[in-house]
Amino acid sequence: MFFQPKVQTVGSISDFLRKDEFADVKKAIKKFNKKAEAHGFKASLTTLATGATAISITNKLFTTHAYAQGPVEYVKGKAKEQIIEAFMPLVDMIQALSYPVALVMLTSGALLFMINQKDRAVSLIQNASIGYILVQLMPLLMQLLVGIGNTVGFVTPLTLLI
Repeated sequence: MFFQPKVQTVGSISDFLRKDEFADVKKAIKKFNKKAEAHGFKASLTTLATGATAISITNKLFTTHAYAQGPVEYVKGKAKEQIIEAFMPLVDMIQALSYPVALVMLTSGALLFMINQKDRAVSLIQNASIGYILVQLMPLLMQLLVGIGNTVGFVTPLTLLI
């Protein structure tokens, strides 16, 4: 035969079972901490309430506080996140279409201005400009609405206690 596969022993079964799955990440964190210590930063592994493990980078000068998120808050946050993700393709499509539509409206306003219909022209140019800016700000406005919803959802139980 031309090809003979090599058999390579990598360790025992007990070594495999005891292996830390985050060993490489821990080594990288130690390396990062050595370099970042001069700047006042520190990285560490954090296990979240959902069971996921995340890397936390903190500033040594300021203290940060964390709390475990209960299942109700987690589901609410996940639902809001999924709603925002569901609307993002629609928002992206509207933003992509806003430029050509605004360009046509601005061109129409310029033509109306040329044929001496200044009132309609200025109104059309003004509406196209304001509309384009508002459409480009749509993701920001969507985040603002979600924030208002969070505030209303948080304040409503407090008003029931009063």
